[in-house]
Amino acid sequence: MKLDWLGIDKEMKVTAISIPSPVYGDESDSVKTIVKRMVDSGHRLLPIIKGNSELVGVVTYTDILSALLRGMTRNTQVSIFMTRDVIACDHDDTIKDALQKMVFSRRGTLPIRSGKILRGIVSERDFTKIIFGKHLSIPVSEVMTRKPFYITPGTTILNCMKSIINTHYRRLPVVENKEIVGIVTALDVLNYLDETGFNTLKLDDATSSIMKAPVFSVSQHDDLSDAIKIMIGNHIGGLPVIEEGLLAGIITERDVVELME
Repeated sequence: MKLDWLGIDKEMKVTAISIPSPVYGDESDSVKTIVKRMVDSGHRLLPIIKGNSELVGVVTYTDILSALLRGMTRNTQVSIFMTRDVIACDHDDTIKDALQKMVFSRRGTLPIRSGKILRGIVSERDFTKIIFGKHLSIPVSEVMTRKPFYITPGTTILNCMKSIINTHYRRLPVVENKEIVGIVTALDVLNYLDETGFNTLKLDDATSSIMKAPVFSVSQHDDLSDAIKIMIGNHIGGLPVIEEGLLAGIITERDVVELME
C-alpha cells in the first residue's frame, strides 16, 4: 500500500500529523502519577522530561506492568525503570522518515524533538488517520495476524499482566467455548490498578471483571478500509476477526502501519 498512490505526500513534515502538545511525565514522577496520566489520556507511551522540557526517556504500559511485577510500587520513581535510549523523530523529519523509524523500531508511538527539547508525539493512530476514508481494496485477511494469543474469562488479572508482558501484545481477546466474549487491553489493567489503589491482592480477580464486552469486530472478507473506520471511529487500536462466531485473527493499527512502509 503506497501512500503516494493514495494521494498522500510522504515528504510532508511529520509535524503535520503529530500531536504538538503531548501528555508527558517528569523523571521525578511516581508510578501512580504516570499511570493516572496514561489512564486519563489513553496514551500508551509517555515521554519523560526533566528541567526545561528536555526529553530524557519514555515509558510504556508494559514498562509499568513489568516494573510492578518486579516488586516496584506505586511510589517508585519512573526514572528508575524508564527507557533512556529514546527512539524519536526530529521535528524536521518527513512522514516517510517517521514511518520508517516506527516500523523499524516496532514502537507504536514516537516522541518528536528539536535538539533535546520535546516538541510533540506521533503514533500509529496518527498514521492510520491519514488513510481514513480511503477505499483500499485490501481484504482484512491479507493483513491480519492469524491464530492470535488469547485468554479465558477466568484468567487472573495477574496472569493477564504476565501474558501482555511476555507476548508484547497490547490487547488480548477473551475466549470461552471457542467464542470471543470480550477483549482486555494493557490500559484496562492499568485502570484497574489505579482504581484499586495498586492492591496486589486484587490481581487474583478474574479478567472477566475488567474486559470490554461486547466487542467490535470484522470479518476476514471485509475491506481494510472498513476496519480502519471502526478503529478510528471508536478510538480503539485493534479488532478481532470473527468467522462463524469463532476467533480467526486480529487486525491492529500496527498491521496497518507496517503495510504503509
